[in-house]
Amino acid sequence: MSSVAEGPVRTFQAFRIEREGDLAVIWFDLPGEKVNKFSSSVMLEFAEVVGEMERAGDIRRIVLASAKPSVFIAGADVTEFSRATSVEQAKEYVRLGQLTFQRWSRLPQVTVAAINGACLGGGCEIAISCDWRVMSTDPKARIGLPEVNLGIFPAWGGVTKLPRLVGLPAALDIILNGKQLEGRRASRVGLVDEVVDPGILLAVAKQFTGRGKRQGETKTKFYIDGNPAMRKFIFNKARKTVLAKTHGHYPAPLKAIDVMEYGMSAGVDRGLEREANEVAPLILGDVAQNLVRLFFLMEEAKKDNIGAKPLPVENIGVLGAGVMGGGIAQIVADKTDAGVRMRDINWNALAGGLRAAARVWKRKVERRRISRGEMQRKLARITTTTDWTGFPRTDFVIEAVVENLDIKRAVLAEYEGITGENAIFASNTSTIPITDIAANAKRPENVVGMHFFNPVDRMPLVEVIRGAKTSDVAAVTTAALARKLGKTVVYCNDGPGFVVNRILGPYMNEAGTILEEGHTIESIDTAMVDFGLPMGPLALLDEVGIDVASKVSGILSAAFADRMSGKSRVVEVLYADHRYGKKNGKGVYLYENGKRRGPDPAVYKLLGIDSPHPATPQIVVERMILSMINEAARILDEKIVATAGELDLAMIMGTGFPPFRGGLMRYADTIGAAYIVARLSELAEKSGPRFKPSAPLERVAEKNGKFYDAFAR
Repeated sequence: MSSVAEGPVRTFQAFRIEREGDLAVIWFDLPGEKVNKFSSSVMLEFAEVVGEMERAGDIRRIVLASAKPSVFIAGADVTEFSRATSVEQAKEYVRLGQLTFQRWSRLPQVTVAAINGACLGGGCEIAISCDWRVMSTDPKARIGLPEVNLGIFPAWGGVTKLPRLVGLPAALDIILNGKQLEGRRASRVGLVDEVVDPGILLAVAKQFTGRGKRQGETKTKFYIDGNPAMRKFIFNKARKTVLAKTHGHYPAPLKAIDVMEYGMSAGVDRGLEREANEVAPLILGDVAQNLVRLFFLMEEAKKDNIGAKPLPVENIGVLGAGVMGGGIAQIVADKTDAGVRMRDINWNALAGGLRAAARVWKRKVERRRISRGEMQRKLARITTTTDWTGFPRTDFVIEAVVENLDIKRAVLAEYEGITGENAIFASNTSTIPITDIAANAKRPENVVGMHFFNPVDRMPLVEVIRGAKTSDVAAVTTAALARKLGKTVVYCNDGPGFVVNRILGPYMNEAGTILEEGHTIESIDTAMVDFGLPMGPLALLDEVGIDVASKVSGILSAAFADRMSGKSRVVEVLYADHRYGKKNGKGVYLYENGKRRGPDPAVYKLLGIDSPHPATPQIVVERMILSMINEAARILDEKIVATAGELDLAMIMGTGFPPFRGGLMRYADTIGAAYIVARLSELAEKSGPRFKPSAPLERVAEKNGKFYDAFAR
C-alpha cells in the first residue's frame, strides 16, 4: 500500500502522517520488523500522534493505515508479557493502551481503519475504536481478538467495546474462542463496514471519511440495554459453555465474561477500569506465562536453523488414498497452487479418498467459509490414477500406504525408477524409521519423513524426520511445504515412533494396564480429561484406530523389547475381536452414526473383568504422565529431538497435551525431577520394572536440575 502526499509529511519513528487537504493518512510502519505491533515505546509514540491530531484543528478526516504488506497491526508485543514483574506494572501497561485508544476514539475527526491484512488483538482494538472499518479481501486479512490463546483477554477496550459494536452473542463468540474472521464473515457480524479489493482499499477508506462520525451503537439494544434478563441468560449460558470446554483450567474466558457483564451495566469507563484490574493478575499467572512460552515455541518453529534453501514444489503426488492419503491430498489442494496426483491400487480406494477430501470442504461450505463453486474447483485439482501416469513430472511425493516396511520400500523403488534426481520421497510413516525405508534407495538423500496426524485437516503438527542420509535440502523443502499447509513443524532425528508416538506408547500401555486391573473405562478417560487432555486414552485408541495401534505397538515392542515386560494385552485382544474403533463402529466405546456414546460392556468380558470399579484419578494421572516423562527423557538424551521446548511443542500440537501446563517437560520441571524419580522408583517396586527411572531422568534429578536447562540448544 502506498500514497502520494499532497501536503506536509510529519514523521515519527514508527508512524508517518501524510496530509491531503483536511485529510490525514497515518501510516504505521514499525522499523526493522515484518509486522506492526504495539510495545510500550510504540504505544507512547502513538499517544504523541493522537496528541498531534487533538491539536490539529484544520484536520477533519483521518485514515489509519499500514505500510506493511498484508499486515495491519498484529497486536501487542508479546515479549512484554514475560517482562512484567508485578501486578501494578502489568496494570500500568494495560492502562497506557486503554487511555491512548480512548483518546483516539474521542477525536473530533472522522477516523477510518484501512485494514489491509492481519488485524489482531490490539490491532482489532484500535480498529473498533475508529468510526469506520474498511477491510481488504486479501486472503491474509483477518480481524479478531485471540488473547484467550495467551491466557488473557482483550483489555485495551476489546471486552468493553466489542459487544456495543457487534452485539453480545457475536462478541462473546469472538472473544471466548479467540476467533479470527476474514472480511466477509467480519462484515456479516458488523465488525467491519466494507470489504473491498486490495487495490482500492485506501481510496474507499478515504471515501468513508465523508460519512461523518458514527452515531451511537450499531446493533440492536435488545441484548445490550433493553433486556437485563436476556443478558443474564446469555452470560450464564456462556459460563457453562466455557466450563464444559475448559474444565476451569483457563481463567481468562471466565474473567472476560465477568468484565463484559459488568461493563454492559456500568458503562465504558468503568468497564475499562475493570478490564485492567482483572487482566493484570492473569498476565503474571502460570497459565498465561505457559501459553506465552508456547507462542514463542511456535514462532521459533517457523524458522529453519539449517543452512540449505528449500526447492520449489510445483507438482505433488500422494501415494495411497486411505484416510491419511485422502486427507493429505485435500489439504495440499486447499492450501497450495501445486497440482495434486493421487495414486492407489484400485479405483474404489481412490473414490474413497476423494469422498474424504470432499467431506472436509463440504463442512467449510456448510459453515459459509467457502462457496460451493470454490469447493468444486479445489476438488477438481485432485486427479487420480491406479498406475504411475503423471508421477514422472512430480517433484515431491507423499507416501501414505499401509504401515509395512516391505511395501514402503517397494513403492519407493518404483517411484525412484520414474522420476528425476531431485524428486523428494516423503513418507507419512508413523513409526518405521526413515533409515530403514531408505535402506535400498538409489537416492537415500531424497528420502525424508513427513508424519501428519489424523485428522489431517485439523491436527496442526507435522514431524519432519531425518534419516541417516536425508539431505538438508530434502528436510527444509519438506518443512517449507508443511508450513505452507498451515502446519507447525518439529524436526526429528530418526528412531522408531519418532517423538509423539514413542511417548504415546507407554501412555497408552499404562491405560491398558489400568483397565486390565479391573478399573472402569470412563474413570480412566475422565481422569485424563480432567487433567486437561482433549480426550482420554481409551477414546483416543478408538479415534486413532485399534488396527493402527496394533501395528504401532508391534513396531515399538520390537524396537524396545528390553522394556516390554509389562506390556498390556488390551490392543491385541480388541484387535482379535475385529474391533478397529470409530472407523468400524466397534471399539472400546459404542458408536451410533459415527458418534461415541458410552463404553461397551462387552470389552470387560473380553478382558475377563467381572466387576469393574472406578480408578482413583490421581493414581491414573500419575502413572500415565510419569511414564511419558520417563520416555521423553530418553528421547531427549538420544537427541531424537533437539530441545525440551521442541518436544513440548510436538506433544501439545500432536496429542493435545494441556497447553496451560506448558507441555510435558515444562510440567516435569514444575513438579521436579527428584520427585518424579522417587515416585517412579516406588511404582517400579509395586507394579514392575516398566516404571524404572531412566538414566537421563536420574541425571537431571541428581543435579536438582531442569529439563529445559539440561536439554537446550
